[in-house]
Amino acid sequence: MKDRYRLDWLRLWVLIGLVIGLLPVGSAPARAQAANTPGAVVNELPAPADEEPELDEVRFTIGMQGTYSPNYSGSDEMGYAMAPAARLVWRGYSISTSSVTRASSETGSNRTSETGLTGPLYRTNEFAFGFGASINRGRDIGEEDRANGLKSLPATLIGRMRMRYYFNPDLVLTATLVGDLLGKQGSLELPIGLGWRHPLRRKLLFHADIGLTFVNARGMDNNYGIGPQEQAASGLPLYRPDAGLREVAGSVGLVGEPSEHWVWVARLTLVKLLGPAADSPIVKQTFQPSILVGFAYRFTLH
Repeated sequence: MKDRYRLDWLRLWVLIGLVIGLLPVGSAPARAQAANTPGAVVNELPAPADEEPELDEVRFTIGMQGTYSPNYSGSDEMGYAMAPAARLVWRGYSISTSSVTRASSETGSNRTSETGLTGPLYRTNEFAFGFGASINRGRDIGEEDRANGLKSLPATLIGRMRMRYYFNPDLVLTATLVGDLLGKQGSLELPIGLGWRHPLRRKLLFHADIGLTFVNARGMDNNYGIGPQEQAASGLPLYRPDAGLREVAGSVGLVGEPSEHWVWVARLTLVKLLGPAADSPIVKQTFQPSILVGFAYRFTLH
């Protein structure tokens, strides 16, 4: 089993190399050069949603979000959830709890917007690299969850290494390596997506994205596998998924800024489970829609 997980890591690193190697580095129009320093930003390109101006002032955002989504990945039942949202930004780095607090009418807010700690590493011309880390609280399950074949998961620390390539200011390719830094869950994911944005009018932005996600065998097993304990609790057959393509997904949304301080977000996301995930006995419906709405208030401390 350990050899299989080791092979999964190797496969995903190869995929990352292929993605970067196939990017059309020389195809984009030439732009003015900028200093090749960490966090350097090219003036002609917009600041990505996960990169902030390197200012000494501290910026805060507070808000609220609501979601209507499947009860778990693969569920055929939907549920509502409300949660507060907050963000702190200082010198190009930020800590946030929700994609709603990262939204603006300039950058948008797609389904893959990162939470937790994020920051820039390096940027030059069309490329931007960054990092991120967030706490995964794991999963505590009840009797209903056990009956569905779900398993409990320990809390851990998730790390991210992100790459963006700008075809133009409104069209961007993103690839992110997402892994368990503490090894408690052992998951490793590679989401790859293409995002596009279009201003409808001043301070109102339409955005859309499509993408797919590769996952290692351990990550698949965490959410879709059925071991002896899960089999005994649910009556479902044993199932050990392999690494592979977990899903294809897309989202469309609107971001509005009625004033300097306020911002609102509305987003529809559609996910289609594939491969080892779709074949799991846990999955009752492979088509997984969800809706997010939220608002936030931004202010600065000097």
